[in-house]
Amino acid sequence: MKSNGTKNMNTFRKLWVIGIIAVIIALSLGLIGKGLSANRIDIAPPNIQNTKELISSLQKAGYKIKTIQFVGDGILSGDLTTIDIDGDTIGIYEYKNNQEMEEQAKTIHGSRIGNSFYDFIATPHFYKNGNIIVSYIGINTKTIKKIEKLMGKQFEGM
Repeated sequence: MKSNGTKNMNTFRKLWVIGIIAVIIALSLGLIGKGLSANRIDIAPPNIQNTKELISSLQKAGYKIKTIQFVGDGILSGDLTTIDIDGDTIGIYEYKNNQEMEEQAKTIHGSRIGNSFYDFIATPHFYKNGNIIVSYIGINTKTIKKIEKLMGKQFEGM
């Protein structure tokens, strides 16, 4: 037969363990809740399919765009259009379809594209959506946020 002291000690231990478990659960739910609320803030970018739609979306958002059209001779194989957004140069590579764009995107690994290595003058950022890959070589956080708002988070870069 157990004494009251032993019985009280066992009850205390059980309550203490239950209390610790309750604190762990509460903390876990709090952390999960913060993670979920952070994800709700992210808004999915519009489904921009091509260069024209990207430029139009930037202009509708109030950015002044200067466009210079190039074909070929870029670091990627798509048709290249460069634009100037408030002094920063953005490269837009357009492909015939999404599959062709995705195949090209698979070849981009930091400063290596395909079998070539590039010594970028600043940090490279690559984004993709629809039939286009957007490249921004720079560190201007305002420009990065402008691009991410329309293209989503970068898929490659630093």
